[in-house]
Amino acid sequence: QIADLADKYSDGEIRLTVEQNALLPNVDPSKLEALKAEPAFDAAAGSRLAVDPGNVIGHTVSCTGSQFCGLALIETKASAERVATKLDKLIALERPLRIHWTGCPNSCAQVQVADIGLMGGPAKKLDPETGKMMAVPGVSIFLGGTVGEGAHLSLEPYKTGVPMEDETLIPELVAIAKEHFGAVDK
Repeated sequence: QIADLADKYSDGEIRLTVEQNALLPNVDPSKLEALKAEPAFDAAAGSRLAVDPGNVIGHTVSCTGSQFCGLALIETKASAERVATKLDKLIALERPLRIHWTGCPNSCAQVQVADIGLMGGPAKKLDPETGKMMAVPGVSIFLGGTVGEGAHLSLEPYKTGVPMEDETLIPELVAIAKEHFGAVDK
């Protein structure tokens, strides 16, 4: 779909960003509305492409995760999409919030340069049936990495062993987004 749109609107040119987004450069301004109206951008028809995906979804990056990588400790792609979609519904930001998910310490998704980096790792939570702690998929959270001029790597985790279940992770991310990145409730 992207290649077809590029052929039709940007002389066949597609540019890819470090945030896993695709750009169609040099679209004639007179064709911009027609491009936005293309079926490839119709979310109601199940399209995952968007012209303006939002300040969370549009800036979320993930590695391939455990589905395709034997080193990954967690599934990242579906988790990243699900959590970003929920966060976009819960919070509003005046700027993009870059969330990077990586399945293991190799950090293919570069969590150290994200506003919020999530690295797969072990976590524990209380099993309500047995009253004992049980191992669950989890993440370490990194904060405040930047790229570009004055770049800064977030090398030490802000928090470790956070269970990945939505009931635990999403409130944690909402609180971080509010406290550190100026997010407000929608």
